[in-house]
Amino acid sequence: MTETATMNGAEALLELFRAQGTDYIFCSPIAAWAPLWEALAKRKATRNVETPRYLNCRHEVLAVGLAAGYYKATGRAQAVLLPTGLGVLNGAMALRSAYHEHIPMVVVSPDTLTHGAVPALDPGPEWPTLLVDLAGPVRNAETVTKWAKEVKTGHDLAADLRRAWYFAECVPRGPTLLGVPFDILMGEVAAPSGDKPKASPLVAPIDSLRDVADTLLRSRNPLIVTEHAARTPEDRAALMALAEHLGAPVFEYWMPLYLNFPRAHPLYATDPIETHLKDADCILVAGAHGPWHPQGTALPPGCTVIQIEEDPLRPRAPHWGIATDHCIAGDLGRNLTQLAALLTAQPRPADAARRTERWHAHNAASNSEWTKEREAVRSGEHIHAALLFDSLHALLPDGSVIVDEIVAQVPAMIHHLFRERDFSHIRGWAGALGTGLSTALGVKLARPHDMVVCVIGDGAFNYNPSPACLGLAQQYRVPVLVIICNNQGYVSQEWNLYKYFPSGHALRENNPYGRVIEPTPDYAAMAPAFGAHGECVNQPAQLEAALGRAITAVQAGRLALLDVRLEP
Repeated sequence: MTETATMNGAEALLELFRAQGTDYIFCSPIAAWAPLWEALAKRKATRNVETPRYLNCRHEVLAVGLAAGYYKATGRAQAVLLPTGLGVLNGAMALRSAYHEHIPMVVVSPDTLTHGAVPALDPGPEWPTLLVDLAGPVRNAETVTKWAKEVKTGHDLAADLRRAWYFAECVPRGPTLLGVPFDILMGEVAAPSGDKPKASPLVAPIDSLRDVADTLLRSRNPLIVTEHAARTPEDRAALMALAEHLGAPVFEYWMPLYLNFPRAHPLYATDPIETHLKDADCILVAGAHGPWHPQGTALPPGCTVIQIEEDPLRPRAPHWGIATDHCIAGDLGRNLTQLAALLTAQPRPADAARRTERWHAHNAASNSEWTKEREAVRSGEHIHAALLFDSLHALLPDGSVIVDEIVAQVPAMIHHLFRERDFSHIRGWAGALGTGLSTALGVKLARPHDMVVCVIGDGAFNYNPSPACLGLAQQYRVPVLVIICNNQGYVSQEWNLYKYFPSGHALRENNPYGRVIEPTPDYAAMAPAFGAHGECVNQPAQLEAALGRAITAVQAGRLALLDVRLEP
């Protein structure tokens, strides 16, 4: 009888990560990971193998954000280790963002079955008193993950890990979590064998796509709106083919997740879609959680709304207020590519050229206003956001990746930074602030030879686990350029004061409460503590030279933090 090879659960987990094609293990440490650390050290000592690479993360949000950034840049899901239910709760905000954005990752969290009653499986005296709760990591994760389960026996470990990976990567994508008790990490299990289950892309039936193509070709005034349709260049090419064949403008939701369409393209719409809804007879919503606001805005009679999304009508959200006529579910990029092929195989609509010329003229007029703004702010006494992004446009090298976590300055960034330059754009947050720095670091791990720039508000910088992020950048030599858009407060938080209480006491007496961050910290002073380059800039004449020094520092292998005092 052939003997089955065995190893402990931690060694099996490490081998399973490798078999799934994992590049990184992003771990928020806890003593219960000791068997995994021993497995890593044993592998290094006996086989000189360090794949997947292990990174120690000093905060749970950092670990999740690294995995999210890495996926956004590569399309490859990674492993995240969070310490028991408390660690899952601490990382839940970042997991919620990943869930919201369809970002796959596999989270593993330890727990205990015996609470120290079995001396050989005792995770430590802190577990029964401080680290466990009735819910546990699986229940704590249920609202922010696609699927969560506890491994019950060592025999189940391999099968459950493969399931978790498959569920994370199949459409609709999202984070999954596996609770693995310390008892199983320490115990003997069969050595895993077999390949990774492949998550085949889910695509719409060709007849459904043909119906949509016919509807678009018949339309007289089609509009396209997107937020996250184009993570890859191939996705972007498909969207461009659709727009150009139809002569349709492409609007981006005001906080786009990616650079979905070239922002210097004549069909890139430079004003809000809300001003054009009244004229539309067909709207293609290609990957957008909130294509316009309010969603109940009345559309013209007979206007057709087509939604292409991993999971149309937003089952993960409490609200979808748009009357939708066609839903195309499945892999967003593949469905767009197939739709573009069907469209471009047909003759171009007779009025597409006229529509194209009209939108060219409309967008050119809008762009001229942005040009005037750039010229106006160059002679100002303060650093305007337009001046900052115009300077970055001039100084950053081609191929730079912009990861943003800003609110008030988004329009200035979109219109001044991305014109006619080969930059990528990745949003670093989703609703809740706090993940921009870790997302940027994950992108840099994926694209080590490109300049990665994290553009972050001073309010968002306070929400991020900033010391943990700067520490990881120093420890593992992950140099990014961090630019704090410092308007000395939460400017976006007072928008509703202007909307609802324009003559109220808060504005009249300059006492907005929720806007204030004072006194303004010296954020640049944090940089030297982590071996980074840091500067504060508050005069327009200083800006270009300071940006140049920061870029040079990053190119030399050091993180650079530039605190830019903006008005507004």
